[in-house]
Amino acid sequence: MSLEEKQPLISIITVTRNCESTIARTLDSVFEVKNNNIEYIIIDGISTDSTLKTINKYNDIVDILVSEKDSGIYNAMNKGAELACGKYILFLNGDDYILADGFKRAMDVLREAAPEILSCQSEVYSQNGTKDSMLLPSLRRLFFFNSIPHLSTFVSADLQKKYKFREIFKIAADYDLFLRMYRKGHHFMLSELVTSVHYRGGFSNNLKLVTTEIKQIRKDNLGLTLYFITRWIEWLNKLKNVVFTKKQGS
Repeated sequence: MSLEEKQPLISIITVTRNCESTIARTLDSVFEVKNNNIEYIIIDGISTDSTLKTINKYNDIVDILVSEKDSGIYNAMNKGAELACGKYILFLNGDDYILADGFKRAMDVLREAAPEILSCQSEVYSQNGTKDSMLLPSLRRLFFFNSIPHLSTFVSADLQKKYKFREIFKIAADYDLFLRMYRKGHHFMLSELVTSVHYRGGFSNNLKLVTTEIKQIRKDNLGLTLYFITRWIEWLNKLKNVVFTKKQGS
């Protein structure tokens, strides 16, 4: 068997730290799809609860487990990417999970079409378990905010390792990564397949920090002229919404 035939199609990477209440759900979902075409990597930030104990119960599906101090979630994600052997990399949070049917169909797309980046859809649930909305990939909206859901986006390992997450960002480095790739002309294939479930909450709900980082990312990647054009479009949309609301209330 050649080296290429031995290479997994996908490396799934989960970053954990004190996820004892949710990690079993994530691991169970990986168990549903795990085979020789999938490598599973967990990068743990030295959990102090029972997270590692739970992970150890799934030794049959975990190919690489690293538990060591890191400087933040994106530092841990970059570590995982460097260890990955798959043709594609998928990051799955320690409180989210895979939907097996959509995921397996996405694997077929990766084999047949071999896109640089395949971005699928994610279901969004509130913390109480109620279905809230859908995360739908959009390139047009990428100029304004992160419209590429990372937990349902399969990125060529070569691209992921080349661009990496910029660790100066604490919350929105995935947005920065996708915007950089898009601005450099890399091809995003958008799909209606639903491959994962995301639960709201956690650090990413820090709206003030998210807003600050998104503005900086847009300035860095769009340049001042395009950045101010997008800001003007945002202002026009807000004005339109205000006018529409007033008309509705009159």
